[in-house]
Amino acid sequence: MIVRQRNPKGRYGKMENQDDLFSQILSHGPSQGTLFMVLTKLKEEGNLSETIHECLRSLSFYPDDIRLRKLLAESYTEIGSVDKAEIELNKVTSIIDDLSSAYKLLGTILSQQQRSEEAVEALKIYLAHKPEDKESQDLIEKIISADEETVSEPLEPSEEISELVGEEEFISEELATPTLAEIYFNQGQINEAISTYEEVILSNPKNAVAIKRLAELRGMIIEDTEEQLKEEDTSMVKREKMIPVLEGWLARIQELKNV
Repeated sequence: MIVRQRNPKGRYGKMENQDDLFSQILSHGPSQGTLFMVLTKLKEEGNLSETIHECLRSLSFYPDDIRLRKLLAESYTEIGSVDKAEIELNKVTSIIDDLSSAYKLLGTILSQQQRSEEAVEALKIYLAHKPEDKESQDLIEKIISADEETVSEPLEPSEEISELVGEEEFISEELATPTLAEIYFNQGQINEAISTYEEVILSNPKNAVAIKRLAELRGMIIEDTEEQLKEEDTSMVKREKMIPVLEGWLARIQELKNV
């Protein structure tokens, strides 16, 4: 008689139904993916003996399925059969080692696509499996050397100045638009907005909208200046009024000291 371990809630029915479901799935020749999913669930439920049995049966059909073989090794480890686990893990690592050439191929493809960092990473993983591969070592050195050579040479002074002048002309001619001017305005850079509208009007003197907006912005500058002057005048008047008061206080303090 099979004795099942009571779960925390003491519900045998649910576990039995689940086991029956797993058994039905396994009996209908599921795919490798479905096999792995079901057997992983069996192992998580604590059914280690059944997991080991079904893994061994499945591996007779799919001997190179490293996921099933790794699951078998984990199950062996949990029941204390470390020797059997070691055998299965050696098979897993052997298969992975045989497939490691995929990293070399990937690195070669990435190198051809000028994706240097990714290529080097893929080749390093391959070399971790096949450290004696001289071809891959040479390819890494070639990629790194090519990257170092692609560092651009400094421009001659005359070429640099010419390039900067060209960029400035491009900005002045192509980007001086009402949209750019309004961006400056929204950022609080009114003087830059005015300068941009002036460029717009120079290139299109009949642009009535730009002319009107330029006048508005100039008016804002004048108003701000006048307001600032008023504030300065007010501050000056307050200081002038305070001077006699402070002088009176000073005189009073001197009198009190002399008493």
